[in-house]
Amino acid sequence: MKTIAAFIAIAALPASAQAPAAPATPSAKPAVVAESGAQTTAQAGEEPEKIVARFFSYLQRKDVDTAYDQLTRATKIAERPEDVKTLKTKTREAISVFGAIGGYEIVTKKAVGERLVRYTVVSLGKEFPLRWRFYFYKPAEAWKLIDMRVDDRLAAMFDEVDEDKAERP
Repeated sequence: MKTIAAFIAIAALPASAQAPAAPATPSAKPAVVAESGAQTTAQAGEEPEKIVARFFSYLQRKDVDTAYDQLTRATKIAERPEDVKTLKTKTREAISVFGAIGGYEIVTKKAVGERLVRYTVVSLGKEFPLRWRFYFYKPAEAWKLIDMRVDDRLAAMFDEVDEDKAERP
């Protein structure tokens, strides 16, 4: 779909532009973090599934700011506030075009070794689903988001050839 093309181009954060985050110091106690007026508790060593679940929980409540603040907390991505601001803006635009997010499904989890994993998630929009890919790295005790991408190329999830690419010589 052409309406999401700008969203895809800006929302995709290239992994090559991000250095792995510094190792986190493990903590036995949960850390209370106040961001965007909300308080949440995050446990050191939190699994990526829980990070993704929290992200979509905030998106379902239409709290895009907190969703991204929580997702990018303590990552190199958060050190680029203009990129995070752009992600928030483009996510709001996508929600307005494709409908409010009513839920999500993790459709694949692919690990490369023990410290690098990709989750492919489908958000369940009111009008149309979107494909989200989250890349997590575990440099020490805590998983960190190092890249994320979102698009509407659902045919690729079914191993179908993209018609636009197939028509090109």
